[in-house]
Amino acid sequence: MPHAITVIQEMEITPFVHGPGKKANIGATVTGADLNDLDESSFQALRQAVYKHGVVVVKHQHHLIPVKQSELIRRFDPEARGQHGFGAGKGSKLVGFLGDNPYHAIPDSGGVNLVGQGYQGDDHYGLKNLTVKAISQSKLHATPLSPEVIASGQTRFNSFHFDGAIYGTPPSRVTSFRCIKAPAGPELTVRWDDGSGRTMKCKAGGTAFFSGAQLYNLLSDYEKKLADHSFWEPAPHPFAWMGTRRLRSSGMGLAPGGQTIPLDELPEWTPDKVYKFPMVWVNLVTGEKALQIFPDIIRKLYLRDSPTATERVVEDLEEIRTWVNDIYDRIVTPEYIIIPEAEEGDVILWNNWAIQHSAIEYPDSYGSRSMHQFHVASSTLPTGPVVAA
Repeated sequence: MPHAITVIQEMEITPFVHGPGKKANIGATVTGADLNDLDESSFQALRQAVYKHGVVVVKHQHHLIPVKQSELIRRFDPEARGQHGFGAGKGSKLVGFLGDNPYHAIPDSGGVNLVGQGYQGDDHYGLKNLTVKAISQSKLHATPLSPEVIASGQTRFNSFHFDGAIYGTPPSRVTSFRCIKAPAGPELTVRWDDGSGRTMKCKAGGTAFFSGAQLYNLLSDYEKKLADHSFWEPAPHPFAWMGTRRLRSSGMGLAPGGQTIPLDELPEWTPDKVYKFPMVWVNLVTGEKALQIFPDIIRKLYLRDSPTATERVVEDLEEIRTWVNDIYDRIVTPEYIIIPEAEEGDVILWNNWAIQHSAIEYPDSYGSRSMHQFHVASSTLPTGPVVAA
């Protein structure tokens, strides 16, 4: 039975049809939209699609003006702060290795950021003679692949995460990528390298996604009750606090070892900017529950299985690491991960409060990649099923 197609004016929304063996239930394609001039009824249909399908690919946006991309994302959260969701110009002292690469804002775009790999041309939307460097899995993983292995077309997921600076800025509700230039080359083989033998095939330049709502539904009844009533707390300046801790080879969850930075050695911080996040975030349109945790940066867990239960505060980082990894290992499998093809001119939008995503490194020989990325710090913290104790 074919999937239902929603038509608003000239815009069509078609859910992804996943191949055999896939269990993922996210993704839709949008055609007929003009994101430079999106009327209110079409925007509302697009908003519904993002929150219903989690990830949408809006086709044929070759002529999208960068400032219209930032304006579109702000329509999802009209009361949002004016800044890019991660901020600009933060060095390694504030955001660890994430600050090693410069932030390249497109001039007069409202904060749209250029991300990618390689030389971007004489004039890229006002950025002159720029060469950009993507963050490599060699900086992120405890046991990274060698440059020679990457050059052979074998790779990994860099780091599954949701977008946001986390300290002092609530995570963005919706994130956008616009593909300006895609690399070209043979299919890549993404490896887990965790003893499972798992691999996936994908085109270079893709972004991987999985659903926190599907992960929530993989929990046992007791785990759902625990997650519904529990919270997690990041460290202040969490990406700097990570110190020498690194990720597992799947790109999700921390590997053993490494040392965090003591709180008194971090840049100045205040407790009011360290938020206590619910483990379960409620979809703003559908009401669906999603498990949404950022494993890399958790300093405390607050666990309880009912509103009246005594809260157990977990500060042992190894206990936190193993508990969170066990949960996320259920969803970070080829069956649940999608890597939608984004052609040049396409825009990908996703619900950042329910979806996690990862870049995928590719060989330099495949050529340059250019993406325009934008998300905005939310006006509110994510809503959970219950209020914090």
